[in-house]
Amino acid sequence: MHKISPNPIVPKRGIKQESEVLFLLSRFEPAASVLEKAQALIPAVHWDSFVSLAAGHGVSGLVYKNLLKMKNVPEEWLARFRNTYQSTLRDNVLLATETDRLFDLLTFRGIEVIPLKGTVTAELIFGDIGLYPSGDIDILVPMKEISMVKEILAAEGYHLKDSGFDEYKDFYIQQLYHISLSSSRFTVEPHWNLFMRYFTAPPEFWWEESVSVFLGGRRYRFLSPERNILYTSFRNFYKGFTPLRFLVLTAAIIRHYKDEIDWEKLFGYAGTFHFENVLRVNLKLCKDFLDAPVPLQYACIKGQRIKILYRLITKMVLSANDIHPLHKAGLLLLRDDLKGISRILLRRLFPPMGEIVSRYRLTPGTGKAVAYYAFNPMLLLLKKHRDRT
Repeated sequence: MHKISPNPIVPKRGIKQESEVLFLLSRFEPAASVLEKAQALIPAVHWDSFVSLAAGHGVSGLVYKNLLKMKNVPEEWLARFRNTYQSTLRDNVLLATETDRLFDLLTFRGIEVIPLKGTVTAELIFGDIGLYPSGDIDILVPMKEISMVKEILAAEGYHLKDSGFDEYKDFYIQQLYHISLSSSRFTVEPHWNLFMRYFTAPPEFWWEESVSVFLGGRRYRFLSPERNILYTSFRNFYKGFTPLRFLVLTAAIIRHYKDEIDWEKLFGYAGTFHFENVLRVNLKLCKDFLDAPVPLQYACIKGQRIKILYRLITKMVLSANDIHPLHKAGLLLLRDDLKGISRILLRRLFPPMGEIVSRYRLTPGTGKAVAYYAFNPMLLLLKKHRDRT
């Protein structure tokens, strides 16, 4: 039996009252001791700041459900949280309806689909789709089927947002991991891989050991617990460890599968992909900030370089801002193999033309695309773009 710390760990140094309460209440079904700690802090909370903080990190729904279990919460502010929860619930009901429609459509055409995060995962992990905001419909499909998926979605009124996909298809398939298609109301992102750019894994890896779950009258195929933790940990890394809701999802997945996770297998996979440091950082964040049931030996940071980075990352967790490319480049130091870092940085500064077209949403074969290629290093430093992924 792995030893689990019995008490929630909330980092104290440099953390404001509202942030501390946010960590305590951004948990799914927190222990009574956690609610007691939050209750003791409630009288000193600046509610306007707290509401904004929770909304910015996408955890208002969880906070609302936990505030209902507490005393002396001003009704005015509880109503604000309630409104956000109900708004998320309404949006997600519409999104869930469209997700199910597309799921049925694709499976009828013989295409296997694994839902990623989104409303289906929220239903499985939280049992309430109002607790986790979902912006897009993210699905994993076989790499060989991506062109057919694109055609099926196009027939349903979804338009490809990346004009360079057809011309640079080989680049997209080998170097990126999804395309994005939008209708008048929704955006669908079919993925064929769940690592990209900074780490690589074969597309077929994600399908192995997948689990079948009967949910809401449908049978879904889900990532195995170990692969789901790898995927959500990568996503958290890719987004610069902010907003908090990405970490919350990983912590909730760990809690949901706590008796099923094969930790040795998980770390075996991470080691294969030079991902162990990133995984350890994510697991330690989940344990330190959200009291996820991670065995102590898997939530420890190894090496001075990673310890320094972890201290920097803990300061980033509560930042609701987009991460600057220079900061993202710094996170590359989390890779297990330092030799791979220079190769990735060089490719980031001088990428294939397909990536330039994708990154800046340009029309292929134009003078503008050539100009952007020439000025790409400067644009990255100045952050004059918004990364498509």
